[in-house]
Amino acid sequence: MAECAEGKQNVIPRYGQGEHLLYRYDLEIESVVKGRGSLIVRAAEGTFMLREFQGSAEKISGIARVLEELQSWDPANERILPTKEGELWVRDEDGPAYLLKTYAGGRECDVKNPIEVMEGARKLADLHLALRQVHPEKPEAFLLAEHELGEEIGRHNRELRNVRNYIRKKKKENEFEEMYEKAYGYFYEQAQRIEEYEQSLRKKADGIRTQLCHGDYHHHNVFDCGQRSRVLHYEKMRMDQPVADLSKYLRKVLEKNRWNAKLGVGMLAVYERLLPLTEDEERQLYVRMAYPEKFWKIANHYNNSKKAWASKRDGEKLKHLLGVEQSRQEFLEILYNRRN
Repeated sequence: MAECAEGKQNVIPRYGQGEHLLYRYDLEIESVVKGRGSLIVRAAEGTFMLREFQGSAEKISGIARVLEELQSWDPANERILPTKEGELWVRDEDGPAYLLKTYAGGRECDVKNPIEVMEGARKLADLHLALRQVHPEKPEAFLLAEHELGEEIGRHNRELRNVRNYIRKKKKENEFEEMYEKAYGYFYEQAQRIEEYEQSLRKKADGIRTQLCHGDYHHHNVFDCGQRSRVLHYEKMRMDQPVADLSKYLRKVLEKNRWNAKLGVGMLAVYERLLPLTEDEERQLYVRMAYPEKFWKIANHYNNSKKAWASKRDGEKLKHLLGVEQSRQEFLEILYNRRN
């Protein structure tokens, strides 16, 4: 158990997630419990969330300003709480940084409920419209080269090749590795074709709108879609194409629904009622959706973990991926034919 801090807190359990730094906030803390990758802090002043932050001081300062501006869009939107010294994050000398923000709780969007899924799409378009009006003082703080689409696709393709080369050098392959070898040619051909298509679009495009985007918009980060929906967790906010957010939300929902084309088309229709896509944005959306992201994620997980231990889980995911591939291709054909 952690010691009391400055006489204003009850005894706080040790979680190893920055709870020992809470004394730096002017709060009368009543309890601290674990949340999803965070700590929920209940205090006399309200309920807050302590969450690790990876980024620069300029980035967190920029996010805080954007969140303040978004209060006029949604008064229930989260805000970052400063410390007693007015700082926006806390950290040990050699440890990670944490931010504390307001937290209202609620329930995540239910990906199996079409009404809630549609509300999540509507909320995203509404958020993008609101963010169009926000112009950060230092936009460069929201830019990272690794987020550039062509760079990301090229990096992912190199990683797919590296995994294949590693497996080929092994004397004895396990079940997952044999499956990967068989599936590699099919999915890598898709990945290579999309890389080439993206390069051709980059040369032809007159310029696609970039603006502040959420950066991590999916069903875990939009709450209470059956009522008054709210968006959470802006820590990965960045300057990007709005279709980056849209494609991530679409993909996450469709993966949970076996690539139900009717659901995907409905989500796009709801989004476009508020924010119609241009032809260039349609094509960029296709690129992002057609890249075999799930195959790369499985390969990346295998590559970054103890390969013998991860293989069984990765093999199950690969079997599922192959089982829904026809449905995925049917949706992609609909998406491609919309503007091509």
